[in-house]
Amino acid sequence: MRNHLLIALFATLATLALATTAAAITVQGTVNAGSTLTATGVGSPTFNLTLNGLDQTTSYALPVSVVDARGLAVGGGWNLTITSTTFNDGSGHTFPTTASTMTGVSTTCGASSTCLAPTNAVANTNLAVPAGTVAPAAVKWENAATATGLGTNTVTATISVAVPANVFAGTYSSTVTVAIVAGP
Repeated sequence: MRNHLLIALFATLATLALATTAAAITVQGTVNAGSTLTATGVGSPTFNLTLNGLDQTTSYALPVSVVDARGLAVGGGWNLTITSTTFNDGSGHTFPTTASTMTGVSTTCGASSTCLAPTNAVANTNLAVPAGTVAPAAVKWENAATATGLGTNTVTATISVAVPANVFAGTYSSTVTVAIVAGP
């Protein structure tokens, strides 16, 4: 009986000795910088308005998917610019070149992306969106400071459109051009 107790005791001690043995393993991984810095329009923005004899204002959302896969902690960042053509119905009827104004901007992470939101330093509330028969020089409307704006961010501008009471009924369109350039 005594031998059985000793064997059980040694088996228990051996198990405890095995259970407390651990190995520290260092794993290293290399994450290479990508080269992608893009801005792509998302969806087809629209608005509807019924003329009532008064000047009116309506708005639409302008979502832009910004992908910054460069992974730069230093020397990164980006700027978004915007310009547009004048709203035109194709029959020579137009809205004024001052019709569009950016009234706000929001940012969310894109689908399947853990993003780092941009730290913006551009005043983009009540920003006039340039317009002309030919799109004029673009203006900066959003930026990402260095080491921000990484991953996929959906940056959505709210654009207010002033519709004068004296416009003709019809379907008007404007081509909005959003571009991205590197740098904060």
